[in-house]
Amino acid sequence: MTDFIDPIQDPDHYKWALIYWNRQDRRLFVPKRLGIGYTLNFANPLAYLVLLLLAGAILLPFLLQ
Repeated sequence: MTDFIDPIQDPDHYKWALIYWNRQDRRLFVPKRLGIGYTLNFANPLAYLVLLLLAGAILLPFLLQ
């Protein structure tokens, strides 16, 4: 019997134990390995667009002052 390891729990899919990176996982948001919430799959190119939009939304009020 083969042991199934959930890709989210597999430490091989994490860079520096913090950044989820799995090219076979097509999801943009994946459940966090520890705690409550979701994290980005940085192997998905859309993750960088989400980060850029989030950073823009945070910085825009400061830039418009």
